[in-house]
Amino acid sequence: MEVVSMRRADVPAVRDHAVVLGAGIAGLCTAAVLTRHFARVTLVERDQIKGRGTDGRGRKGVPQSPHIHTVLTRAAQQMEQLFPGLIDQCLTGGAVSAELGSQSRITYHGHTLPQRFAGVDGIMASRPFLEAQLRERTLQLTSLSLRDDAEVTGLVTDGTRGEAAVRGVALYPRGGEAGGEVLEADLVVDAMGRGARSGAWLEEMGYQRAPEERTRINVTYASRHFALPPDALGADRAIMIGATSSQPRGMVFAAQENGSWVMSLHSYGNHRTPVDDEEFLDFAATIAPPDVMSELRRAEPLDPIAVYRFPCGVRRRYDRLKHFPDGLLAIGDALCSVNPVYGAGISLAAREAVLLGECLAEEGAKPLARRFFSSAHDATYPSWWLSKIGDYSLLQDGFSARLLGSYFRRLMAAAASDPKTASAVLRSLSFVDSPLRLVRPRILRQMLHQPISRRPETAAK
Repeated sequence: MEVVSMRRADVPAVRDHAVVLGAGIAGLCTAAVLTRHFARVTLVERDQIKGRGTDGRGRKGVPQSPHIHTVLTRAAQQMEQLFPGLIDQCLTGGAVSAELGSQSRITYHGHTLPQRFAGVDGIMASRPFLEAQLRERTLQLTSLSLRDDAEVTGLVTDGTRGEAAVRGVALYPRGGEAGGEVLEADLVVDAMGRGARSGAWLEEMGYQRAPEERTRINVTYASRHFALPPDALGADRAIMIGATSSQPRGMVFAAQENGSWVMSLHSYGNHRTPVDDEEFLDFAATIAPPDVMSELRRAEPLDPIAVYRFPCGVRRRYDRLKHFPDGLLAIGDALCSVNPVYGAGISLAAREAVLLGECLAEEGAKPLARRFFSSAHDATYPSWWLSKIGDYSLLQDGFSARLLGSYFRRLMAAAASDPKTASAVLRSLSFVDSPLRLVRPRILRQMLHQPISRRPETAAK
């Protein structure tokens, strides 16, 4: 990893060229936005993705690929802004649409929500399928070029240490020492996920790393796809059972594209993760309702069991830095990464890309980085806050965690007995509405009427 210096005389014209590092969902959405503001956009990806279609194959650079993914209402709206007609394209291609309030069974903190219309839609499909649809649309953009199977070894900068600006990237063919080149750019966006290099690059340039907020989670996922018809469970398209403090394991069983379903099991702490067929079914049987287990036992597996470990949520506070180089941004999981069980990743990626477009259109007096990171902080805070209190309420470690656990148990108990509260909970957790709606007087009154249970909570079946 290195930072290469260049003379100011070599700086390209403003808004000529932007480079996006990473062709995941955040990178694809970002690239689409930048084509509206730059004459040229280059998308750089470490994996080889040219010619990769919608065959369901994941790729090495997306280890979470085999696990459950859903495009929720807000994310779908934002993606439609970036790619008009995308949702119809996904549905035509085989994705499953569901109104999650009425077409899913949801159990949080041991309480099952009533199945009522909540105005929360989900487009359910595998990550490779969703990424392929976005990639197809992105690569159709005439001002965009793709450089895949390529390794970024560092930034190109000008200026003195601590005051330098970013003017491009140093690029090499992956696995090769020859053929390196410099891509000059007005803007470089790091969309390389949790392993983003922006922090190290900042230090090499003489800047400070962004302060990090971390939530220790230690959650492990095990997922597998099965062949089942969309109506295998009647009108239900998803069954979600969250972990509890007494049973720190949960599951999502959801319809996917073209007659497949995914079972994603998760557990907190040091619980053993299932690695073979028998263990997988035995683990599922400790959580899943009888009708789900009946379908699961007779279903044909479509792929091996995939395991993914998520040690902690991370939010990098670039908005707190007093000094930040021109020509560099971070986006997506490189900016904020929360527990995947809450399904916020796609929504955050799409929202941040839309915000970047708004910042580029505004041409404010403050530098682009300061405006974008401030807006992104406001956008990511609700997801970070909800995931943090959700995780802490399960951990039950310390007074604050126990207090949050009590709040969530009362809230979910109220939601289980009151459809309006259930709708408010689902709409807030899906980011259709602000989480502040969960502390409105009506909901607080419902919570106060719930009895205090001193027994350990267990997941309902």
